[in-house]
Amino acid sequence: MASKGIFGRNDQSARYAAASLVLGLMFASLVVIYLTAPQNDAVTLLCVVIMAVSLLIALNGDWNEIGMMAAFAALTSLMASYFLGRDVLGDTGSVVFPLLWIGVLLYVFRWISSHTVVVPEDHAIMVARFYSGLLYRLQPPLAPPLIPLLERRVATIPLYELSHDVRVAKINTGGSHSIDEVEVHLRYRVKNPEFALANIPNRGQIQNEVAREMGRDLEHARLDVAFWEKLLARQLTHEVDDIVREVIFAETKSAIDAYQKRQHISREVFRRLNELTQRWGVVVSRVDIDYFSVPEDRFRSPDPDGPVKQEVKRILETSKAEAEAEAERIRNIVRVLREEGIEISPEIIGALLIPEWSGEIEALPPSTATKPLSDGPGNAGAKPGNATRK
Repeated sequence: MASKGIFGRNDQSARYAAASLVLGLMFASLVVIYLTAPQNDAVTLLCVVIMAVSLLIALNGDWNEIGMMAAFAALTSLMASYFLGRDVLGDTGSVVFPLLWIGVLLYVFRWISSHTVVVPEDHAIMVARFYSGLLYRLQPPLAPPLIPLLERRVATIPLYELSHDVRVAKINTGGSHSIDEVEVHLRYRVKNPEFALANIPNRGQIQNEVAREMGRDLEHARLDVAFWEKLLARQLTHEVDDIVREVIFAETKSAIDAYQKRQHISREVFRRLNELTQRWGVVVSRVDIDYFSVPEDRFRSPDPDGPVKQEVKRILETSKAEAEAEAERIRNIVRVLREEGIEISPEIIGALLIPEWSGEIEALPPSTATKPLSDGPGNAGAKPGNATRK
């Protein structure tokens, strides 16, 4: 509310100034008529009534009513020129003076038409008053001419939505890895042009730099919306660069972590950025991290031999398990042979350990492989419990 008291749009003051000029013309015209026309009570009363009505319109009327009063004041002044010309030069003056005055009125009307300001809805045309030092914004669609030597345009600020892409390079994370680059897409608009004109940080330096790049002096550059587009984009670039670096360093531990948290980073940048920009009349409507550049090797395993080591470990564990299973199998076979009273010879051990012999053991008749051999023909000299190969 205080800002409106300082910078307020002050359209009412401009209306009062225009009404004062029209009222002055009406008053001068009525005075001339009163002094040059034949004196009677009707003329005096008519002049008083017209002046009173004009004063009421000047104090309380809007632009349309002031315009009607201006047209009536022009007709009244034309009548005054007739009486003045007749009083000075007689019948010749009654013709010459009105013609001359018509020429003056046409010139004034043409000047007003050419100096009436067309105000687009999406532009804020800011005007400064020399006698008060206040700023106010012209109201669309049309604004009356500025008072020469007392008012001047100081800025034309865009109110439409703007967009800008900011690239931030070489960003440190909270861990060991850095990020090559991110691209932040912004959408924003000026909500308070008075603040944008007065509260942008380092506005003297940055405005001079932008005006120099445009090849224009600062006073004229401010009247171009392109100047403010460049100015706001440059200021936002500085702010976004600082905020993105702070957020990524505080919130992430690595480049991969930052990539995975990019939505959270966007929201945090949006929040912090709006806290800054609202002080200079700008509202940020969207923040997106459209491009996130992280070296490909950051996504690889930090130990390139890791998969090979894992495979070797798996093979060793599998081989160990198979060896233990095989050993358990042999122990069971030996236990069964001993229970059957069969003497464990080197040949049997070899058959158990060497796959080529296992088929020969399995080919033996069950009685031969599992029972003791008895004395009989063809087995002379064979000891009980010994298995013989044929």
